[in-house]
Amino acid sequence: MITSEEIRRYARAFPEVEEGVHHVLKLPVFKVRGKVFAGMDRGGRTAVFSISQVDAAAAVAAEPAVYEEVWRNAATRSFVGLRVDLAEVSSKHIRGLIEGAWRNKAPKRLVASYDAG
Repeated sequence: MITSEEIRRYARAFPEVEEGVHHVLKLPVFKVRGKVFAGMDRGGRTAVFSISQVDAAAAVAAEPAVYEEVWRNAATRSFVGLRVDLAEVSSKHIRGLIEGAWRNKAPKRLVASYDAG
């Protein structure tokens, strides 16, 4: 199973990443310029990544036992991201989800600067 330490290491490899603590869950979250792009969930057994709704829906359709769409507020149904069962995915896959989530939340100029590297 992927650990929170591995997720921390992967997430902090990207520019301008800050680590914080979720205000309710009290688990690690990772932000870029104040926007959360990844966080631990359910006691560290799962993690949530802020990828696109289209990508999340595709993952859930392919493997519903591993992935789950996360929505906030039943009334407004605001999409949050993709919850992943960490016991069921590889480190390589998690790195890809972290990068996708970082790219989804990071400002375009920061992403371009990173890509120009």
